[in-house]
Order: sequence, then structure tokens, then C-alpha cells
Amino acid sequence: MKDLARLFASWPPREERKKDLDTWDLTLRCDHVVPHIQHREHSYVSTRVVDCPACGERRGVVSSERVGSAYQDDGTVLNRAEADRERLAQELTAAEAKLARQQKSAAATQRRIAKIQEELSSES
Repeated sequence: MKDLARLFASWPPREERKKDLDTWDLTLRCDHVVPHIQHREHSYVSTRVVDCPACGERRGVVSSERVGSAYQDDGTVLNRAEADRERLAQELTAAEAKLARQQKSAAATQRRIAKIQEELSSES
């Protein structure tokens, strides 16, 4: 019993575990879209049917789209607009980093071209 208590005591607190959850939008057979929360290590939603709150029926899942983090750092639920903003901010950061790498590569290529042109003009 003490081992079990020690095991549970070693788990991170519930609020800490919330940071690892993502929200997904599930499109159902009835064309309604419902939110679904699961751990972010999953790359897809494995559930095939869910209860549709609009219809009051169990409906099949047609498609799923990861929206982003389900909770803010303080443990409060993110709404759709906040989740979209967070996702876009992450995409923007990644795109800016990619652009910086490409600009660095382009600058190196320009220096190489200038050096080759200089060598060509000095041989003439």
C-alpha cells in the first residue's frame, strides 16, 4: 500500500498534466463540429463515434483537426479563438526562423557569386 501511495505521490499534479493536453475539432456525420481533448503525444484521434450535443445522438467521426493546446499555463481552458491565436503564433515563429535560415543561405550564396565574379574580372 505504501508503494502505491508513493507511486501516486510521484505523479505531477493535475494542473501540471493539463499542459500536455490538446484540443481537436471533430467533424461528425451530422456535419456538427465538436471539441475533443486528448494528450498531445497522439498524432490522431482514435475515437470513431462521439455524442453530438447538438443532435443528442451518437455520431461517427468524419474528420479531425488538431486545434492546439487545450489549457493555458495557468490551467484555465483555452477557447477556440485563443487556441487559434496560439497555433498561429507558433506557425509564425517557425516561419520566421525558416526565413532567417533562408536569408542567411542567400547571403552566403551572394558572397560566393561576388567572389567568383571578382576572380573572373581579375583574370581578364
